[in-house]
Amino acid sequence: MTKKEALPLRFFLGLFAFAALVIQLVVVPRVGANYASAYPDVAYLEPLYVTAVMVALVGLLVALFAAWHVVSGALAARGVPYRPAGWANIMTASLIFLVLIFAGVFVHAGSVANVGGPAMLLGVLVCVALVPVAFALRRWLINRFTSDSLYAPRGN
Repeated sequence: MTKKEALPLRFFLGLFAFAALVIQLVVVPRVGANYASAYPDVAYLEPLYVTAVMVALVGLLVALFAAWHVVSGALAARGVPYRPAGWANIMTASLIFLVLIFAGVFVHAGSVANVGGPAMLLGVLVCVALVPVAFALRRWLINRFTSDSLYAPRGN
């Protein structure tokens, strides 16, 4: 991998991490407070849900950090055998952690707290669908950034 290829990837990973951090520290608490004031009958759930979403976003930040290391390792390898499986596994585990936390929030909100209605079921279904996506992303990262495939000629 060349610096010309790695620079945009690192830029967008850093941009996504910054956006996730802003969402985690600014947007989520404000949205939680707004919903708690709009729906006082379930306002007691606000700290629980805000904390859960903030913890889930830590999983996203860890996944982005692992992806950063995959790109950095591929850049530093330059002909030396490089196997990104360790960082790809960390990224996959973090993404699955994120999905499980969100699924738990959706299940709790929809079935225990009885708020949200059908949207909570849709959220659970999306979370279930994202688990195979995390494994597919892991496989793609390993195939794309393994040093053997970095220097192989690419077809049209």
